[in-house]
Amino acid sequence: MKMKLRKIMQQAASFVEIVLAAFLLIVIIFLAGKFIVESVCGIGYENVTLEYFLEQVMTLAIGVEFVKMLCTHTPGTVIEVLLFAISRQMIAGHVSGFEALAGVAAIAGLFATHRYLYCKSLGDSDEKED
Repeated sequence: MKMKLRKIMQQAASFVEIVLAAFLLIVIIFLAGKFIVESVCGIGYENVTLEYFLEQVMTLAIGVEFVKMLCTHTPGTVIEVLLFAISRQMIAGHVSGFEALAGVAAIAGLFATHRYLYCKSLGDSDEKED
């Protein structure tokens, strides 16, 4: 009885997770369309900068990576989401020298973690082995 209840709860949680990922993907598609329309209409304005475009595109990329993370539960997808989030903050945000150094150190740590501590499962074959 206890094991059956655990299995039902696990299946329900997985279903809710997929529904949330689908909803988030719909929102991302809507926001991407809105961004494209605003970009085309706002090309001639003075206050539109490259920083604005980078910030918006990186935010959408983080959202897509987050959806991938919800759908595939691998450490690689978590590392990718963190890489995008840290990179976005460093590129689009106004960071001080110390914050930039900390961001570079965090990215280096994530790459080291991926290289030396991440053991690939059999189904995770998107990168080739050395």
